[in-house]
Amino acid sequence: MQEKPTGRRSVPDAGFATTPGQMVQIAEVATRTVVELEECGSEKGCIVSPAAWGTPVLIYRELGGWACGYFSGREGAGPAWIRSDALRVVPYDTHPPLNSWVGTWTGAEDRVLIGSGSMHGTLHLVGRAEWHGMGDDAHFGDTEGDGSPVGNHLHFVQNSPNSCTIDMTLSNRYILASDNGSCGALNARFQGIWKRSGP
Repeated sequence: MQEKPTGRRSVPDAGFATTPGQMVQIAEVATRTVVELEECGSEKGCIVSPAAWGTPVLIYRELGGWACGYFSGREGAGPAWIRSDALRVVPYDTHPPLNSWVGTWTGAEDRVLIGSGSMHGTLHLVGRAEWHGMGDDAHFGDTEGDGSPVGNHLHFVQNSPNSCTIDMTLSNRYILASDNGSCGALNARFQGIWKRSGP
């Protein structure tokens, strides 16, 4: 296996693939290992962090036995390099049944409840996002409304195109989410990898 790729060009721009029809690949840490969080190829190098078993990683690409993807852990979150053989890819259905969305989903400080909507083929979403800064500095975001998934993608608009908008891609027991920045106060975002935490 090659040494871990280095340098700014080796790290793709961080992002979340939440466009209908766009394939995503989420894997879970399956062995005891560490990740190296890249700081955009800066001179500071990498932050090395333990990777807990079962932690989800959004894979951007693989190179020479290494996978680069979005990782969130105790030491920080962002693009990271991790050995490909330490990961187990999570299979998913591109056209899941509607009830596959139903449940409580959490990620970072997001908590989202998805249930059946008022009309056939719709889902009802209630979400709360939080961001805590220094001291008692806290910012919050809330959203609620109905949406209709297409395949394993849900484009949720709370009221109008300028209101809270969240794009979600369902990948088995995970949801990949990205919002338009209009869902709450500073840094309170519905964004990242959510995991089902309850019915």
